[in-house]
Amino acid sequence: MKKPISIIAMLCTAILSASLLTSCGGGSSKVPATMQEGVLKVGIVNGGDRFANSMAGAPVGIEADIANRVADVGGYAIQFSMVDTSDALLAGMLNGEYDLGFGRITETDQRIGNLSISSGYGKGSLYLATPKRNYMNCLSAMQAGTLGVSVQADAIKEEVKGIDTIVNQTYTDTSLLSADIASGNILAGLVSEREAVSMISDTVQAQELLDSPKENYVALMPAGSPLLNTVNDAIYGYRLDKAGIAQ
Repeated sequence: MKKPISIIAMLCTAILSASLLTSCGGGSSKVPATMQEGVLKVGIVNGGDRFANSMAGAPVGIEADIANRVADVGGYAIQFSMVDTSDALLAGMLNGEYDLGFGRITETDQRIGNLSISSGYGKGSLYLATPKRNYMNCLSAMQAGTLGVSVQADAIKEEVKGIDTIVNQTYTDTSLLSADIASGNILAGLVSEREAVSMISDTVQAQELLDSPKENYVALMPAGSPLLNTVNDAIYGYRLDKAGIAQ
């Protein structure tokens, strides 16, 4: 006659089996840190400045240095893609083309709500874009008229001294903002540093806003990315190196 199997013994066997599966990786649910194993795909906006530029077809500058540090810390091969605009970068991030993105994007940018962001790696000011040869670095210099405000500047415009006394209008397109400044439809435009650089032309100039609020530039990652701590560690190390502090 067969002996009945103890219910407790059966439960112990099931628990032991589950434990063995987990220890061998069978029950692991770890999220991969990058889309392609061992490869860090990085998108960077080519701003033609100290943050990001192209030399012999390769990205150089602060943002490329940080990305390379992330790859070194994480043990990844790195694959760069350079784009012309922050809109192109954000589209690539949301479409899953990049594990990490840089574009002098500020932490208050309204377009990055569905992404994870790093700690700050740099700071930027707001600028006033004006018609050529019309120098203006504060709002108190404006007479009656309209101030155009870019989407990127709109998030912190309330911190700008005198903004509450001036009629202002938000622009989602900086090319239209430039055209309205040049034609005299509006007196000036309040824009981010990178936008100011892109708007300078034969008809429009830009100057840093006096006593401008400062904003942190942040790196972008897909929402919930496991890379976040590695990226923040790389930024911290980069800042220590620039300050001459041994790690």
